[in-house]
Amino acid sequence: MKVVIVGGIAGGLTCASNIKRMNKEIDVVVFEKGKDVSYGACGMPYNLIDLDRPVEKLYALSFDEIVKNRGIDYRLNHEVIEADLKEKYVKVRNEDGEFIENYDILVIATGARANRISIFNDQKDSFYFKTLDDLRRVKDFIKNNKVNKVCLIGAGYVNLEVAEVLREQGKEVFILEKMDKILPQFCDEIREKVYKKLNEKGVQLYLNVDITEKDVGKVKTNIGDFKADMFIVSAGVTPNSDLFDVDKGVKGAIITDRYMQTSQKGVYAVGDVTLVYNRIIDDNVYFPLGTTANKQGRVAAYNIVHGNKMKFYGIVQTATFKLFEYTVATTGLSEFQMDELGIDYEKTVVTTRTRGAYPGGGKMTVVIYHDKDDRKILGSQMVGEDVVAKRVDIIATAISNKMTIDDFAWLDLSYSPPFAPVWDPVLVCAQKAIKK
Repeated sequence: MKVVIVGGIAGGLTCASNIKRMNKEIDVVVFEKGKDVSYGACGMPYNLIDLDRPVEKLYALSFDEIVKNRGIDYRLNHEVIEADLKEKYVKVRNEDGEFIENYDILVIATGARANRISIFNDQKDSFYFKTLDDLRRVKDFIKNNKVNKVCLIGAGYVNLEVAEVLREQGKEVFILEKMDKILPQFCDEIREKVYKKLNEKGVQLYLNVDITEKDVGKVKTNIGDFKADMFIVSAGVTPNSDLFDVDKGVKGAIITDRYMQTSQKGVYAVGDVTLVYNRIIDDNVYFPLGTTANKQGRVAAYNIVHGNKMKFYGIVQTATFKLFEYTVATTGLSEFQMDELGIDYEKTVVTTRTRGAYPGGGKMTVVIYHDKDDRKILGSQMVGEDVVAKRVDIIATAISNKMTIDDFAWLDLSYSPPFAPVWDPVLVCAQKAIKK
């Protein structure tokens, strides 16, 4: 059997590796249109900290490990330009020309591409920030030019992380955001703390901005002109699904079943090109993350080798990012989703300390949502200092196991002054919820 995988970064390489681990006799060919092997894209903002640190340090595996040790036919600089899902072949372009590759099973792992804003294209001082080549260009420009002032277009997770790194390097940073608020999946209590932190650190944020023109060193907008030495655009992503004639949903993301199979038999899809099963609402959502892509790749591999027997467990929408001294985290449904679904929910908010009688630590704000009828926990958001990310993981686990707020409030969590107060912040919030 021959399996062709289109895309070799997160989900694609995970799928390939697991197929070969379970059955070495299966021929696995991976076509990756870029020149870089699988890498951790989430580490890109932090690779900027050291301008001399090679971007290749973000590689998850070396080329030799993939090809020689894992036995994968991994072909870089190979772009799939056509896919005939009925005749079971793909047309591939490389530096030598074009050729046809037949397959028995196809895996679509093409990821998502950065949304492009045409007025920034081909501008020598403007950059996107999605691939390792983007990172190379950004680092080279900063190293070889006098960069004191940076304009970030878009205020998503990536640009907020980039803003921190550039401010720590002493650069003046400002963000232009098209929407009337940032972090739309977060509630006002969390968002306000992010606004205050950005202001405290000297990162200027402008909302409701429509950019009308771009000249070298300047943009024109509906609220005035802004000058900068460089511009970094991170304005969301779009699934790379155009080549494939399969059922698609929101944003053109590919719809799969729980076995990761598409509407076309023998064609699987994993990663940021797909919708993903949300176990809270028993439906698919678009929530692109590398962790999800890797899990989907493992599930698809098992089903390719053993037949469709393993279901993808699903996600509960857990994500986190760092912003200076803060960690910002979320899991479960957002207020927008619950309102849209007509869920009658209770919201509880507390701000409390993260440790006991021990130096260090800080304060954190915890928000927990639970269903008013069956009292199951639906979601949580957090922001603060010290250990926040692992606390959101506790609630992600509770949501995955359909715990009620009443059960959760009495969990036997660890206590020691260096790590937590007697009542952990998540338990303080849950106790307040049941007192209502």
